[in-house]
Amino acid sequence: MKRVYKSALAALPLALAIATGAVADSSAAPTPADAHEAGKGQWLQKKLGLSNDQVQAIEAAKAANRDARRQLQSQFRQAMADARQAALNGDDAESKNAAAAKLFGQILDLRAKELQQIGALLTPDQRATFAALKERGGHGHWRHRHQSPPDTEG
Repeated sequence: MKRVYKSALAALPLALAIATGAVADSSAAPTPADAHEAGKGQWLQKKLGLSNDQVQAIEAAKAANRDARRQLQSQFRQAMADARQAALNGDDAESKNAAAAKLFGQILDLRAKELQQIGALLTPDQRATFAALKERGGHGHWRHRHQSPPDTEG
């Protein structure tokens, strides 16, 4: 069971990245997160040459899974907190780690389902470009904005 614990710990950065992608309830007033999602759609449209219909269909696929994704992410965060607490208390953390690993697997399954839905909407060239963007770690443009300025002192 130590392997499950190590796997869960190794997957923690990815899980946190997924968890931070959760946005406010879409029935509420537009939030900065909603604007960010819209910006991602526009950015993806530009990079892949998507039609407006494709963008709307992709956004619909993401929206269809949003509630399930949020619920799984919330449950995963709680399971990770429970596992940390059990380990700190000297309790048997293996069952807690297994529960977190199971939830993480469900998150990955949901993401795979979403990607299959998106892939079905894309042309072969768009799929290849999309895959290349994801291999580079997502959008590729964020690194430039967040890098610290070069050291100008000699």
